Amino acid sequence: MIDHHVRFGPDDMGATDADELIRLLDAHAVQRAVLGPVGRWVAVDNREGNEALSAAIRRHPDRLLGYACVNPWYGTRAVDELRRALDAGLCGLKLEPARQGLRLLDPQLVPVLGAAADRGVPVYVVTGVPIAAEPLQLTELARRWPGLTFVMGRSGRTDFSTDLVPALAAVPNIVAETAYNGPSDLRRIADAIGAHRVVFAGDVPANDLGLELDRAARAGIALGSLFT
Repeated sequence: MIDHHVRFGPDDMGATDADELIRLLDAHAVQRAVLGPVGRWVAVDNREGNEALSAAIRRHPDRLLGYACVNPWYGTRAVDELRRALDAGLCGLKLEPARQGLRLLDPQLVPVLGAAADRGVPVYVVTGVPIAAEPLQLTELARRWPGLTFVMGRSGRTDFSTDLVPALAAVPNIVAETAYNGPSDLRRIADAIGAHRVVFAGDVPANDLGLELDRAARAGIALGSLFT
């Protein structure tokens, strides 16, 4: 089992300490977790956040992975920082449009998505925020970038999106995430796109890892994974 998104960094929902996280993973028999920057590390202090993630991963290289985060508004600086962070060992790009002050289809995303495509890394997108990042917006973005794999973070469920399944089914290069979805929702998603395109995420510490694992188990589907 791999947890595809753990909040890491300064955040109003609490920070995650790497050593504490390892203890939590052990308690729930989760082998690996992917760290995702939060708070000001998403909005403005991207390099500080990426370096903190890299340091945590160096302490626990067999247990932790990490998404790099850059704010597309920084333009060339964002592209340079993304390349640097990937060179330092991070494994994907995280976007959080609502916190970064843009919408998923804004042209500011083109340079950083191009850099992610060049490196062949997945793009994790926090969805479920009206106007900024809704499921069908991600569908259109995935159509424009068929060579990229997008993770639909939270699967649009934080605003109870009714367009979730049509958005996922419309393109092959979006992966759904389990966080905040109940067992029946997960089965419905898996029936529409295949369980191999559904990955587990606990989204701790904002969420409860045990609860999310129980929801996924009760769905009775064999989840996929982006990483080994």
